[in-house]
Amino acid sequence: MNKLKSTSVISTGLCFALCFFSFQLTEFTVNDRAGLLFGADFVDVVYAIGLACTALGFLSFSIFNALIKSDRLRLMLTCFIGILTCLSCLLFYLTDAHTLFLITAFAALIGWGHMAGQMYHRASILFFENEFTGRIIGFGMGCGVLLQFVVQNALRTKMAFPFCMVVSVPILLFYFNTASVCLPPEDTSQEHTTDQPTNKPDLKCQLLTIMIATVAMTLVITLIDGVVVQKHAQGSLSVSSYARLFYALSLPVAGYIADIRRRCYLPLATVCVLFISTIATALMGAPETFFPATVFMYIYSGFYVMYLTLTFIDAAPQTKMPALWAGMGRILRSLTTAVMVLPTLWLFQHFGAIIMVIGSCLLSIITLLLLLPSISRAIPAPDRNDDSADTTDSAITQHELLCQYFEHFHFTPRESEVFEKLIDTEDGVQEIADSLYVSRRVLQRYIASIYEKTGTKSRVGLFRSLASFSKTIE
Repeated sequence: MNKLKSTSVISTGLCFALCFFSFQLTEFTVNDRAGLLFGADFVDVVYAIGLACTALGFLSFSIFNALIKSDRLRLMLTCFIGILTCLSCLLFYLTDAHTLFLITAFAALIGWGHMAGQMYHRASILFFENEFTGRIIGFGMGCGVLLQFVVQNALRTKMAFPFCMVVSVPILLFYFNTASVCLPPEDTSQEHTTDQPTNKPDLKCQLLTIMIATVAMTLVITLIDGVVVQKHAQGSLSVSSYARLFYALSLPVAGYIADIRRRCYLPLATVCVLFISTIATALMGAPETFFPATVFMYIYSGFYVMYLTLTFIDAAPQTKMPALWAGMGRILRSLTTAVMVLPTLWLFQHFGAIIMVIGSCLLSIITLLLLLPSISRAIPAPDRNDDSADTTDSAITQHELLCQYFEHFHFTPRESEVFEKLIDTEDGVQEIADSLYVSRRVLQRYIASIYEKTGTKSRVGLFRSLASFSKTIE
């Protein structure tokens, strides 16, 4: 990774953390202010509408990004939305007028959704095929949650929230307006949106599966989310208590797991934690178990948020509309919760925790079935006995050798594909480019990177490099 791109990745990771912190703090503050102005029974309504506004903000970014081609106009729009968001935050926090509060609160959430959409889009471009994406985003989000915890618990002053908004918005605007000069010279979004259209059947199926799984996992957390928000407004529990530290911890843990073998274990880990989270719905039935219920909810939230964030960020640069798909996880999460939070609260009030547990179990099974193909990648192949065919053992050994070789030289997934084409076929550059749905220029850049990492200059050199590596691990 060159120095320019390394600087871009670091600054994007830091700003991603700041954006996540500011958005979460705004959402919590809106709900707290709604409880003071309208009462606890109205908080879930404000929460649901606010989530819909967040989704609208993400969608607005993708729409404006597609319609506005001028960089100057985009810059002006970004500044306008940032200033409007900051002013809206200050107004809804300081006003006691009900109508003005609702208008400015929802405007603030739309604005933060728009800026978060821009942040997700930039992250998807700069982190594309980066082997540390999970750790960067997970650690950033975890730090954002930890900072939010400090602000809400240690800095209990009336000026804490306004100060955070006045500081964070200008920093993000500066990043948005200057980060374009730090993008790699050849923008990966342009390459993949041109050379890898979304009409590829495997990509369409992948996106559809991820979308359905995200909705199913969102429904699981929605079964308890509305209850938690209302009980927080009533004073029965605090969503910003020490239980939230488990959220701050689970995010980087999930990010680290996500980076192992190129997302291989993330679906498996998320589903395992998903089944454990069913305990949280069972514990919401009694006040004395509210705290452990919140702990389980936050642990699951960390893995769930990392899944919906990373899977769409990974897939976005390969689509025709990366600005839309990068934040699709958040859009689905916000819309699903907005629609279902009030019905699930009604179910809890009339049928108790048992109906929530049943629903959580069913949704967990559905999610498991949807992610089963991805989970199977993390399950080791069974050992073959001595009677197995030699060709089978040879194939397994070759596969394991290649996996270790790719990890040793830090190949990206695309470089791994190119390497296999180079050593397994006699196809020319153009033929390989066509089979991988990339341009000849892009393929040549991948080949040059492979040669640089392995210290070779030709296909013959790659064969010798692989053979030499094989001898070192025997």
